[in-house]
Amino acid sequence: MWQRGSERSGFVPEQLQLRLSLLALERQRLRETGSPAEVLEANRLEIGRCQYELSRALIRRYLVRPVERAA
Repeated sequence: MWQRGSERSGFVPEQLQLRLSLLALERQRLRETGSPAEVLEANRLEIGRCQYELSRALIRRYLVRPVERAA
């Protein structure tokens, strides 16, 4: 089970963006077919998790770290 603060190791932003796109398409299909609220809620939560993980992956990629000072 996913918990806040855990990270899916190894995923790069591009993979997460693709996953997010697929989840959004799935949500559209679920709504079109009249899926139950519980199924829509599970999808919504997974979209949120993916958005969170995407933001973390982007921060890891673009975070500017201070240069180590020479000893």
